[in-house]
Amino acid sequence: MAKHAKNRARPAAIRAYLTAGVTGAAFAGLGAFLAVQDATPATTQYDIKLVSNEEDTLFLSLNGGSDRRDREQRALAAQEVTDANPALRPMFGDGGWLIGNGLDAVEGCEGAACNGGNGGLLGGDGGNGLHGGKGGDAGWWFGNGGHGGDGFASEGYAASAGGDGGSGGYFFGFGGDGGDAGDGAVKSSSGVYVGYSGGDGGRGGAGFGTGGNGGAGGSYTNTRDIADNPDTEIDESLQNDVIGGAGGDGGAAGGFVGTDGHGGAGGDAVSENGSAVGGLGGDGGGTGTMTGGLGGNGGDGGDAEANADGETATGGAGGAGGWTGTGNGGLGGNGGNAVGNGGADAVGGDGGEGGGSRVGNAGEGGNGGDALSTDGEATGGRGGDGGHTWVFGEGGGDGGNGGNAEAEEDATGGDGGDGGNGGLFGYPGNGGDGGDADSTNGTATPGAGGAGGVGGEDGESGESSDSDSDSDGGDSA
Repeated sequence: MAKHAKNRARPAAIRAYLTAGVTGAAFAGLGAFLAVQDATPATTQYDIKLVSNEEDTLFLSLNGGSDRRDREQRALAAQEVTDANPALRPMFGDGGWLIGNGLDAVEGCEGAACNGGNGGLLGGDGGNGLHGGKGGDAGWWFGNGGHGGDGFASEGYAASAGGDGGSGGYFFGFGGDGGDAGDGAVKSSSGVYVGYSGGDGGRGGAGFGTGGNGGAGGSYTNTRDIADNPDTEIDESLQNDVIGGAGGDGGAAGGFVGTDGHGGAGGDAVSENGSAVGGLGGDGGGTGTMTGGLGGNGGDGGDAEANADGETATGGAGGAGGWTGTGNGGLGGNGGNAVGNGGADAVGGDGGEGGGSRVGNAGEGGNGGDALSTDGEATGGRGGDGGHTWVFGEGGGDGGNGGNAEAEEDATGGDGGDGGNGGLFGYPGNGGDGGDADSTNGTATPGAGGAGGVGGEDGESGESSDSDSDSDGGDSA
């Protein structure tokens, strides 16, 4: 029994010895580890400092944690120097994606980088475009749209069309004006050279806001002298012709209150050896404003000049006035004037139609353009019709007057436009007067007066003077 007791005591003593040894070694190792550690812990750096091209919150960055981050950031920084719509934007302030004004396009931009930046998601003005770039749109809730960039030629930039204006905020804000086109032209599929168009005005806020004005069309002088090749199916001489650039349309105003934007003027056209047509005036903006607003005026048509025998100069037609739900309709634009030299004929542009109104005064029609030919025939442009009033107001708009004509050969004055109807409780518009005619060696025919709206007065015919007689035209029937 004693032997057995002695045997049991030995393992217990060994276990006690081993336990003490292992525990001591563990503490010794821990002490040695702590002894070699620096008393000051290292500071960990996180690259989340906010700069102009970084997001305000790290989780919104698309390249966080990438081993190519630095390289991509450098590339983005170089790109965004001339880009008003950078990939990375701050949350607030200029260029802010939540609340902030969009950035203006800067010199050195190319392509889409010439567009103005958009306002923040909740609010902010749009940035201005440059070199034909579009103006930025305003923020969702509020803000004004940016102006479209002009397409003028400058160092490093060819002439181009004007950029469209940006839209105002959804609830309220002004639309941006469209940019003016540069002076220049592009060759169409038929061979005729066509001037650049002005940008359209931006839409005002859907609730409250004024629409932007359209930009002016570009002008161009064509000096080409290309003869037609009878052995081909196409007429190569069409390359001598030119059409001025069209004016941009005015932007629509808000649905409740606001003024619609005016249309831009058409560009002028001159051809030394072909025919010329002035650019169309842009239409005035129109929208169904419920509580008050004015329709935009149509832009005037561009002037035209042709300087070769057998060719024709035709003034551009004026743009139509915009209509409105409650308020005054826009005025129609005037037709462009025309001059023919060296045997070329001249035809004045037609006036634009006045804008209508549900409740209010309708717009007057634009006047027809004058025509002058030194060695050919001339015809004045027709006056535009007045707009209609549908319910009540002062009534329908008066028709525009016809253009005057003066020529070496036959001359014909333009007819006056018809007056608009006055609606259920309004007064009708009167017809426009016909244009005068003056011919040196041909026949002069005055323009007829336009018909008045229902119950309105007719316009008077124009006067005439020619080599056979000096007579005044009578009133229209």
